[in-house]
Amino acid sequence: MAKIHLMSAAIIAAAMVAGCCDKENCNDKTCAGKDTPAAAKESATAAEETATTIEAPEPAAEKKDPNEVVLTVNGKKFTRGEIDADVEKVIASYGDRLPKEQLPTIRPRIAAQLAQQFMVSEILVKQATELGYKVEDADLENRKADLLKQAAKNGDSAATIDDVLAKHPLGKEKALEELTNGLLIDKMLKGEVYDKDTTDYTPKAKEIQDRVAAENAKIYTEADALAKITEIKKTLDDTPEADKAAKFAELAKEHSGCPSGSNGGDLGEFGHGQMVKEFDEAAFALEIGKISDPVKTSFGYHLIRTTEKKDDKVRASHILLKTGEKQEPPKTEELIESLKARSNRQAVNDFIIKAVRSANVITAPEFNGILPPPEEEPAKTQPAAEEVKPEEKPVEAQPAEAVKPAEPPVDNAAEK
Repeated sequence: MAKIHLMSAAIIAAAMVAGCCDKENCNDKTCAGKDTPAAAKESATAAEETATTIEAPEPAAEKKDPNEVVLTVNGKKFTRGEIDADVEKVIASYGDRLPKEQLPTIRPRIAAQLAQQFMVSEILVKQATELGYKVEDADLENRKADLLKQAAKNGDSAATIDDVLAKHPLGKEKALEELTNGLLIDKMLKGEVYDKDTTDYTPKAKEIQDRVAAENAKIYTEADALAKITEIKKTLDDTPEADKAAKFAELAKEHSGCPSGSNGGDLGEFGHGQMVKEFDEAAFALEIGKISDPVKTSFGYHLIRTTEKKDDKVRASHILLKTGEKQEPPKTEELIESLKARSNRQAVNDFIIKAVRSANVITAPEFNGILPPPEEEPAKTQPAAEEVKPEEKPVEAQPAEAVKPAEPPVDNAAEK
């Protein structure tokens, strides 16, 4: 089964998130990696998009019955003919931008996206209605006004709301339906998720500010970095050979501006081309256990110690003294707002997944991938020692706006 990633600002896209990288604990190699930031750090002020991974069915070889029901959501049906017709409308909206030879693969991907949007929208609209949320005329008019302002920013100041809605690949009527449903869902999420978040994010904001200050303290001028790295190299040169590994790790923890410093500078195993050129060449040229002279890269000055070589890969540790501009400390208010938004995104994700799991959804086998992953059963806990009889063994622990659907990914061999 081929996987696709749907990128969207709509809350519908947030519904199926299967997992994410724990950025705070990620064993990142960015401090020496290719085309990456100088260090892996939490940026609560950065805008984030949600990537939704769903399973796209493989292209069907035979023509199937257009009256076949491929998706039923709380009794509402979506037939193969309906979804195929919508897919062709989306493809037509891209004109000649989609390579014809890739359409057999692209079609089922778009179908999977449309099926997912239909499912989540139907479920959330029903839930919002049952909870008593309503869309007032004023709400709809305000949203239309926002769309017109956006059209004007895009250079179409003469556009009417009908012009804007008519650009939707599935037509004006569908665009208006999505607009209205989006407003209803937004109201429910505000009342059921956002307004119920009473967390004080001030301590976390202060922690981030302190982290930025600590990172700024490890950013040097070119001259200071070279002088300091030379001093560290002399210390290592004067260290007995048997103690060099431990001393290198100690100095990495104390001085390195790379996240790997907390692990003694260990970057793990990597192959040719994974690190910037200067770092790559030095790491592969070193004898095992030897320490390089200062190596200059775009990140700053490194001391490198290669610890293993196997086939076309090496394992190395390094000490990095970063050079460049210091970060502007983020403002407390902005951090609190961003931290709350991040927390709310996860809360919305959990809310939607719970709603989908509680709904009556029946899919054709080819669309099973649009469903969220099954809920994990809680692990069994081991009984306390005093509760276990001598003859017993302990139990082992075991959106929402009228937007154009996202452009389907196009395979491009030249970029691989």
